[in-house]
Amino acid sequence: MNKRYRYIKHVCVSLLLVTAGCSKSFLELDPPSQIVESNFFRNEKEANQALAGVYHVLQWGQWMGFHPSHCWSEAASDDAYSGGGSQSDGVGIKALDQFRIVTIGDQTYRGLWSIYYAGIARANVYLDKINSVSASDEFKKITTAEAKFLRAYFYFELVRWYENVPLVTAPLVDASQYNQPQAKPEAVFNQIAKDLEDAMADLPKKSQRQTGGHVTHWGAKALMARVYLFNKGVYNRDLQAGEKVINKTIARAYLEDVINNGGFKLVDNFADIWRKAYEFNTESVFEIDFSGLITVSNVNDQRAGQGNFSVHMFAPRGINDPVFTAGWSYGTITQSLYEEFEVDDPRRDETILYGSAFSSIAKSWQYTGYFNKKYSTHQEYKAGANSDANWGNNYRSIRYSDVLLMAAELWLGDDQGKANGYLKEVRDRVKMPVATATTESIRHERRVELAGEGIRYWDLLRYGLPYAKQQIDASSKRGPDYDGDQSRFTMDWDVSKRGRLPIPQQEVDIANGVLIQNEGY
Repeated sequence: MNKRYRYIKHVCVSLLLVTAGCSKSFLELDPPSQIVESNFFRNEKEANQALAGVYHVLQWGQWMGFHPSHCWSEAASDDAYSGGGSQSDGVGIKALDQFRIVTIGDQTYRGLWSIYYAGIARANVYLDKINSVSASDEFKKITTAEAKFLRAYFYFELVRWYENVPLVTAPLVDASQYNQPQAKPEAVFNQIAKDLEDAMADLPKKSQRQTGGHVTHWGAKALMARVYLFNKGVYNRDLQAGEKVINKTIARAYLEDVINNGGFKLVDNFADIWRKAYEFNTESVFEIDFSGLITVSNVNDQRAGQGNFSVHMFAPRGINDPVFTAGWSYGTITQSLYEEFEVDDPRRDETILYGSAFSSIAKSWQYTGYFNKKYSTHQEYKAGANSDANWGNNYRSIRYSDVLLMAAELWLGDDQGKANGYLKEVRDRVKMPVATATTESIRHERRVELAGEGIRYWDLLRYGLPYAKQQIDASSKRGPDYDGDQSRFTMDWDVSKRGRLPIPQQEVDIANGVLIQNEGY
């Protein structure tokens, strides 16, 4: 498959990443390059390299610590604990268990912020420069749409984690512009909607397999529905995409278009979805490409490679196995999730990797005996000596089953037949009995179908803070293979934080009053 951005390590331009309070670039060139903005963006080839640099940020999982968002959102949910090697291992990540974050100056929270603003900065530079490039109008149109999609994706991640963030949609080239104030979440969500609306007009109506891994019209529509559901659930308002209101009717219509015209279908065998041969498969609506081919020195240089860091973080510690390689035991799966699966649901054993299956294993912090199998260190992805940071497992960000379940949810109360039909389609794939679509049955199905994929936490927040607390606290239940005192597993979610991270304290300090710390910190 031709993956245009797979082998580009860095954008070969001097991109000035400016977030609130930052007076220097976060994007240090490594290795240094003599190519800078003044002699770049001249032709289609160079624009292609720059666009590759925007895509590349999707692969970053390390900056001032370890920050794979997928792993973090699993740990924050009721499906998994933070885990890790010991009580003192990754304390910033451990605080996500209950959102009892005490040390708001922990660089852990600044690293994730920096990654997303790196992607936004690169997208902004691309959008600013593309019209002056010597290239075809078609190339400019499509790649502009791609950059807008990516900017929307980065802002959606950013606003979900931090809520109150600066909104920057153009390169900031003067020091007087660096200290940007926070925008209201409504403004950020509306910008996300506008970018997606603009993008879907020009993105190809093809699969990512056909586009070589580039984003598509269908991905933009599905992402818009996800953004709508989160925004509506948390803030009880519609989106304003420029002049167009994105309400339930529009979001539903976008999903119907994906369902009826996108050419997607569920993979016959649920277990196959996460195999290497099924990358960009028939149910992959938006998939993030990772590679194990770019060697890096160690895990602290993960950004220089293109591997999926969540995979290594999820894998069990201390195993010596012919099929799976040892990792760091983060995101250990809860008994609560195990029991959510119906007894005969085959998805349970394709979601959970059991510690009891290994001849030896290190029972580290919050050991439950359950690990993430979907994103596992399977032998088919082994990449040699650098595999700790270079797992090539693609991340299936939006699957067709998610589209069907979002559509079922949006049809509830308006067309019960459609809601029932979409739920049935998901359950039929795994031969589970017919169930009537209700709020609770769809929530159950989303949990067991999408478990381990970084989605559950955001569902909890949009279902409401009382519900989120109830479910996260209920995940305190101890399983038969748990190791260690119960206090390791007892959850008491701090609702005062509203499920959001603190604004990085160093950013607040540098901003001299321009940035306001989030509620509860």
